[in-house]
Amino acid sequence: MDEPLRLTLLYSANIAGDLKLLPRLYTFLRQLQPLERQHTLLLDLGRSCRADIAHCRETGGRSTLIVLDGMGYHAANIAGALDRENRDKLAEIVTMGLVDETEEWIYCVPPIRDPSIRVTLRPRDDGARLQVILKPAASTRIEGNALYLEEVGAGQVGEAVIDLRGAPCLLRASIHPMPPDTPPNPSIAGAVEFVEAEARYYARQAR
Repeated sequence: MDEPLRLTLLYSANIAGDLKLLPRLYTFLRQLQPLERQHTLLLDLGRSCRADIAHCRETGGRSTLIVLDGMGYHAANIAGALDRENRDKLAEIVTMGLVDETEEWIYCVPPIRDPSIRVTLRPRDDGARLQVILKPAASTRIEGNALYLEEVGAGQVGEAVIDLRGAPCLLRASIHPMPPDTPPNPSIAGAVEFVEAEARYYARQAR
């Protein structure tokens, strides 16, 4: 069976509803991705929305996650961000994995599907080759087959490179601050405008 022997993870966290950040973040992620992108995962460690932000409130926490899906993210931590109704609504329109206390994401980057690599909120003793723990940790490290990722702030991208030719081995871990002059991607800027317009529509319907 084909399987990745080296895996690059790029991840964000603490976006907190700042949709204007995302077009620039997309440009930065594209700059950081290696030329061979097949074995690169884009992940979000959570806290993507805030209840006091209008578009987050009007969409039940779905707004930022919809844009992340459009940016090509593979999985996001939604624990505490969505109730069951909004989780089900989001699952109907996105392709990325929605990871919470009950659901995990199994590595699936076409043409490869590898059930031995899982993205989850807590490690499990189930024989997986690699378990990526999708919530912020104090440092990036591997314990057994569990990979923990250091917390990053909004406007930062974490990176971890893993060798999988045997027991998982952390080759490199970095946190990259996004340069202030990073230009926004027009397509993602358009997606943000669409999501904001949808949130305003929901607000009008609720009156």
